[in-house]
Amino acid sequence: MPYSSFDIATACLQAGELPDALAALDTHLAQHPADDAARRMRIGILRHLGDAQQVQAALDDVQHLTDPQPADRIQQSLLLEQAGRIDEARHCLADAHMRWPQDERLTERYLNLLLAHDLAADALVMIRQQPQTWRWLQWEGDALVRLGDDLMATARYGLALAQLDAQITSDNALYFGPIQARLLLARAAAYQRLDMLDQADPLYAAAEALIPNDPTIPFNRGLLAWRRDEQAEALRLCRAALAASNESLRTRLLADLAADSRFEPLLLALTMKE
Repeated sequence: MPYSSFDIATACLQAGELPDALAALDTHLAQHPADDAARRMRIGILRHLGDAQQVQAALDDVQHLTDPQPADRIQQSLLLEQAGRIDEARHCLADAHMRWPQDERLTERYLNLLLAHDLAADALVMIRQQPQTWRWLQWEGDALVRLGDDLMATARYGLALAQLDAQITSDNALYFGPIQARLLLARAAAYQRLDMLDQADPLYAAAEALIPNDPTIPFNRGLLAWRRDEQAEALRLCRAALAASNESLRTRLLADLAADSRFEPLLLALTMKE
């Protein structure tokens, strides 16, 4: 029995031969335009190939799906975002969220789009319609940070951490550990911006215990030490952090330091021998 065009497309896709897979799907869909599975496959390939014409072709394909699902609206929003059509992506997700309000992946995608494009106030409204679980509490903290409310953000991160602590066991610690570390760092950074140094430092220390190879943590602890007039400790921590950083991260850390006049003497001391 000869292989069908869809079989050929599947084989080409598995082999990484995307142009050949696309050609086979074109043939198949010309004969079977209602085959949503094939159309979704073509949408995925076009999005991966990703030039403007292919992205538009993928968007056209989305409109021809006979039974669109939440995942299709997520894909459509990603394509619109890829094309720089942010308002359309937002409206696409807003409409889909109204239709499928219980779909968590769709809701998270909508939230991520809002936060990525400085729409934190809209994100906060949506977040506060969700259950107060650690997942939504962490994003509420993120939205509050974007809106400049660091104090309320520390409270939300704290609630999220408390819920995580109650759920972590030896069986799931590897999964939850990085999430816990991110929340600790986010809360510490918010306290740092609030000049609440004594609250920030133990959070950085707890995060460092979870991810000991992240140089940004001792660097930030060094900044806290500098602000407490513990200059020797600050220099020790910052030098160790810079020594452990790759060139890109090292450049970024020094640039962040240069942007804050409070640390001008520290920057001078760290770069004096270079």
